[in-house]
Amino acid sequence: MADLTPNNEPADDIAIKPKVSGEKRRKLRRWVNRLTWAFIILAPLVFAVAAIGYKLGAFDLGFAFGTLNQKIGPLMLILCGVMGVLSLIGAFIVTPRKGLVPGILGILIMLIAFGKLMSTKKTVYEKLPFIHDVTTDTQDPPVFGDVIMAERAKVERVNTADYAGKTAPIFKDGKPSGETKLVSALQTKAFPEIRPLVLTETKDVVFGEALATAKSMGWKIKEEDLAAGRIDATDTTFWYGFDDDITIRLRDGKGGGTIVDVRSLSRIGGSDMGKNADRVGEFLERLAQ
Repeated sequence: MADLTPNNEPADDIAIKPKVSGEKRRKLRRWVNRLTWAFIILAPLVFAVAAIGYKLGAFDLGFAFGTLNQKIGPLMLILCGVMGVLSLIGAFIVTPRKGLVPGILGILIMLIAFGKLMSTKKTVYEKLPFIHDVTTDTQDPPVFGDVIMAERAKVERVNTADYAGKTAPIFKDGKPSGETKLVSALQTKAFPEIRPLVLTETKDVVFGEALATAKSMGWKIKEEDLAAGRIDATDTTFWYGFDDDITIRLRDGKGGGTIVDVRSLSRIGGSDMGKNADRVGEFLERLAQ
């Protein structure tokens, strides 16, 4: 006959109940940890799929940015962080302690990703002007040749290549203020270093150097016109595969030498996050060496 406790329950049953309960907790923790690992992989993958999918033409920019980047991506990051917290809780309340690594990783991925997203938003709407057209000569900007203009004409919602009178919206506290300002004024204030480059060599010599520099930067040369002193090219960004068009203009200096002007214009999008200015600045720096 089994020994009875004061509550008339078999002693063997009392020993079994904690063991069964512990197994259930450990099983639940295993599933939590597995889900955490899944979100650790899936959350960053959503943003990668958005970029690569658009670049390969699998879907349009609206789905890539509006749906994947702004809706599904942030939701996956939140779930990644939540599951990370649950993994940490499970690691501390269930023995033996397991789940610290996925727990910490899940939380870190959420915090780092949201930090990056907030930093990007601040850069787009507060730190840099909301422009996508940068030129060394804002009074008489270089113009693109027929090849690039024909390509741009085929792009849906393409940014205009007309520079005179072009304006951009002004943002305050991350929101549109309803005001606009000339792109030339915004560029001059944000990137005062972007100005014409004057070299001592003749135009013919500089043309060859400029062409070599453009190729060394990975640009696709679309048109070369030595007589006109113009080189047109396109640079494609690694993520998303955005095409930005560049034109290089060479003119004889009044006192000799050659004046080099460069213009970089994004085909689509409102803000280039400083990419065009960086590209023009790097080109001029390399050419001047």
